[in-house]
Amino acid sequence: MTTKLSRVLGEEDARITPRRVAPALFFLHRFAEPIARTDYVLEVIQGLAMEAQEALRERGEGARLFTVSLFRSDGDTKRLMIETGSATRDPALIMRLMRERIEALADPLDPGFGYDAIRLDVAGTESVALVQPRLDREAETGEALAALVDRIGVRLGRNRVRRLHPGNSHVPELASLSGPASAPPLPLPVSWPWPEAEQNEPPLRPLRLFDPPQRIDVLAEVPDGPPRRFRWRRATHDIIAHEGPERIASEWWRRREGHERGGQNTGGLTRDYFRVEDSEGRRYWLFRHGLYGDERVNPDWYLHGSFA
Repeated sequence: MTTKLSRVLGEEDARITPRRVAPALFFLHRFAEPIARTDYVLEVIQGLAMEAQEALRERGEGARLFTVSLFRSDGDTKRLMIETGSATRDPALIMRLMRERIEALADPLDPGFGYDAIRLDVAGTESVALVQPRLDREAETGEALAALVDRIGVRLGRNRVRRLHPGNSHVPELASLSGPASAPPLPLPVSWPWPEAEQNEPPLRPLRLFDPPQRIDVLAEVPDGPPRRFRWRRATHDIIAHEGPERIASEWWRRREGHERGGQNTGGLTRDYFRVEDSEGRRYWLFRHGLYGDERVNPDWYLHGSFA
């Protein structure tokens, strides 16, 4: 009872310190006397990175996340974290990103009275396949791009550099998700992209999608006929050709999501998609949201994308 009263009065520190997940590998270097020179600190980190390389090579693995902990003699700890877009165990890459990280710090490293120990943590490991180098010893385009993304991510922050990752959903706006460029791709039950999608001409999905889809006024045959004319942004488009419909059912576990219309959520409705071409030769991707005969809602039409 006394302890609870002290915590209520703020006389006792009741904060909970969460337990950190133990790293897959860690490498520690202790000093007989504290060190303070930044160049010597980098040399020690490089030695730890080489130890990590040997350990990862024996396991046939690499890592994406490396954390360096600098333990000062006064008890303070400074942590530097770098993340790569693909699993690696290259000490040169680790050190290049570590220097970029130190240079990007708002406050420079303050060794105080010196560091007693330095530790390199490898948060998680992944399998790394052996790669045959090119005969001309030039870097592959993919490797150069990955290195550029890593450098920019270290300087600007992990969440500032993003790319689209394939999503495990048949709903168009959920088929690709934006995430950090350094994050590993999500596992999918099928190969991506689909082989049959590469053989279609023109593509079944437009490169440009509107978020959210834009409401349009459509003249179409009832109940399930294709659109004949639609009005968008105060302009009328006469449709001379169409393909479809492609029916996409809703995801029952996402029925609370969708486009709000008149205070009613329509996330659980079926969509009928049409690829259309107007009299000017422009091609659009339209869908009818809902089915005629359904008492819950009268179908609306939306423009979801345009083809290049």
